[in-house]
Formats: sequence, C-alpha cells, structure tokens
Amino acid sequence: MNSSLLHKLFIAGGMLLAMAPAISTAAIIGGNLYVSNTGVVTAYFEGTDAGFDSLISVNGSSEFFPNHGTAVGTTWNLGTFSAGTLLNFRLHVVTTGDYFYTGSAANNPDNTVHAQAIENWNGTGRTFVGFEDLWGGGDHDYNDHQFSFSNTQASAVPVPAAAWLLGSGLLGLIGVARRKEQA
Repeated sequence: MNSSLLHKLFIAGGMLLAMAPAISTAAIIGGNLYVSNTGVVTAYFEGTDAGFDSLISVNGSSEFFPNHGTAVGTTWNLGTFSAGTLLNFRLHVVTTGDYFYTGSAANNPDNTVHAQAIENWNGTGRTFVGFEDLWGGGDHDYNDHQFSFSNTQASAVPVPAAAWLLGSGLLGLIGVARRKEQA
C-alpha cells in the first residue's frame, strides 16, 4: 500500500472514530455504576421533581430515600463493597407498582432506559443518578428521583453496533484501496 492510501485510510478511520459515542463526564444515559475502590459507598439524596411516590434500593437491599419524605442532603451508608462491584439500583414507583433499574433498556420491563449517571457531578467527586419514573420513559428528564454516591464510577453500556460499524467501515476502505492498487 502506498503512503497516500495509508494517509486516506488514517483520515477515514479518524472520521469514523469521531462519529462513535464518546465516554466523558457528561450524562451517561443507561450507564452502569461500579464501585471505584474497595470500601464504603455512601448515598446522598439530591431531590425529586416527581408526582409519584418512589423508593430506591441497590443490589437487593432494603428500600431507602422515600422521594417525598427525605430531606435533600440526607445520607445513607450502603455498606462496604469490593472495587469493581456492579451496583444495580432499582427505583420502586410505589404509586404505580412499577420497578425500573439503572443500566441498559433491557433491564426494564418496558425496554426503556430509566436512569442517567454523571461522574464527578458538580465537582463533588460523586456519581449523580437521576431516574425517570414513568412507563415508556415519560419526559426523559431523569429528575423524578435524584441521588449521588461516593466511591462510584459510571460507564456507558457498550454499543456493539458502533464497534461493528467502525470495524466494517475500515475493512471496506482497505478492500476498496486494494482493488484500486490491483487495477
């Protein structure tokens, strides 16, 4: 392959990477939450903008933070966890009887993402989580039950289609380049 062709492939690959989802400290919709370092994880209630009553639990724990009966800033010790432990938060919408989870849409009965996460929220070093409490995702403002956690990190749910698209695009470009060289 000549250097001009390699240069074109490099530029095309960079363009495809630029179109792939970026991982940043911006809101991660449908992300997973993990314990950063072995130790205590503390939850902080951050507020609610919901009409429905709801409660939170994590990894099968008892429910806590009733959204209409908890003062903003209230803390809850979730216990000690090993680094890398997946924290699966559940929103129990008491008013409707629905249960929604952090992570991908496949975790929820309506196949809709119901939570967003933001790492280092407002420079606190904590991970913020906001839930949407309506079936089908409601207005997608993720402010119906809000809380944050120490010693946690968020990661985007992998998007296999994006990786496949990037890989197949690069392979296609290489194939076209080789055909041109042979012609």
